[in-house]
Amino acid sequence: MFGWMILVFILAAAVSPLDANVEVPVDIGKGVVVTPADGWYSAEKVWDVGPDAISLQKSGVYIAFAVEDYAGTNDELLSEELAALEEDFESFRVLPATPTLVARDVPGLVALFAGTSEYWGPENELVVAASGGVGLVMLATAPRGQLDQVQGDIKTMLDTLVVPR
Repeated sequence: MFGWMILVFILAAAVSPLDANVEVPVDIGKGVVVTPADGWYSAEKVWDVGPDAISLQKSGVYIAFAVEDYAGTNDELLSEELAALEEDFESFRVLPATPTLVARDVPGLVALFAGTSEYWGPENELVVAASGGVGLVMLATAPRGQLDQVQGDIKTMLDTLVVPR
């Protein structure tokens, strides 16, 4: 009787899908730690963002956090990132940036942008923060109507970031 139960448990474990949900904090480099919100999975196989970065996905939304040495201001970092992104678009429209906080108290800027691109979704968000010689970038891209659905998760991940001071 017990042999049958053990066999059932072994078979159930063998055929159950592996949960690739990233549930632990991830050190992306330079002392920055991202804690993915529940339900976010690694997007590394779809969007390789390189060293000192992590890409995640949920419900068709892709998000990346990246960090680099940076001595400039938030405005400069935002301008540099938007200029680099604009190269991927045939048409490019950016809403005015607004102030935000990351890691609960580090000043940053958030900008929403859209356009026609082979690589990016119709809804996109860029958050930058320069602090302590480190530039942090969060970039999200989503199908129409999806970015709004994960704003709570994005805010949670930005609030719980660990950033060197």
